[in-house]
Amino acid sequence: MIARRRGDILILASTASFQAVPYISTYAATKAFDLLFAEGLAEEMKPYGIRVCALCPGSTESEFHAAAGQQQFTGKHRQETAEKVARTGLRALAEGKSYAISGLGNYLGAQSQRLVPRGLVTRIAASMFRPAKKA
Repeated sequence: MIARRRGDILILASTASFQAVPYISTYAATKAFDLLFAEGLAEEMKPYGIRVCALCPGSTESEFHAAAGQQQFTGKHRQETAEKVARTGLRALAEGKSYAISGLGNYLGAQSQRLVPRGLVTRIAASMFRPAKKA
């Protein structure tokens, strides 16, 4: 891409990129890495005509929740279609944005957490992702 002086890289991050998420801490941490990596790489690659964007979707219709052991979220929250999320990412990439949050509710949630103490955000996330107690 550098030799051609053009190219596009879309990195899949998540709305989990913006805060600690107990019970899926490793997932949230890797998504935070993806977001920061994409933002840094986007700036580095600009002189070469290469666009880099981190796509940060929220809950998306897929097998993710089942694979992550988070079935309690399947169908419980409004999920975006994979097609809508992909369109959002590709549009942001074409516009030269370094990141995009798919969905207005996801955007407001990710941005509003900046106004609340981090510890409170973490406790709220913990209450959402805490596994159900087995009887």
